[in-house]
Amino acid sequence: MRLIIILSLLISTSSITASTVNQCEDTPKDAIMELPIPLSEWGKIICTPYGHIISSKEGWIWSNPGNYKPVIIPSQMVKSNPKKLDNKSYFKKIVWKQLQSKEAELAIQVFEQGFDHSSIRPNVYSMKVISISGKELGFQFFEFENNHWGIWCNNECNPNSRFMILNMKKSLNVSKVNS
Repeated sequence: MRLIIILSLLISTSSITASTVNQCEDTPKDAIMELPIPLSEWGKIICTPYGHIISSKEGWIWSNPGNYKPVIIPSQMVKSNPKKLDNKSYFKKIVWKQLQSKEAELAIQVFEQGFDHSSIRPNVYSMKVISISGKELGFQFFEFENNHWGIWCNNECNPNSRFMILNMKKSLNVSKVNS
């Protein structure tokens, strides 16, 4: 059953990417096209008919726990009815920093709400993306050994907005799956 869910996630994520990816030609020179490390290890910027998005890199899945819907970070930043803007909607700035000491511990406390406390302390990062429209979105990322988590943090971080960032190369050991 786990294999079926994982395979369907892989197929749906690839078909979403294949059906929405547009060439990045004519992207303005001030558009951010590279993500900071380590985000670039598990995410990428994709050009779509609805503007640029940040989404999972090949071999990774960004998904909401429980419903397995892909997670994307859109540059257009509208709640519904995005317009076909192609490369006219993009990220103008990405602010990325690793949180340390108290700041990291406070972020972990919010993240762990509703979870069992973990003795493993992840690397914690804060990200703010700013679109050409001037709108901003905030996030925190929690980098564990093989898999990571993200949380939406606009005015404040909401533990109900957590999403999984799964490393499918390390999460799924195909050699151990029985046919």
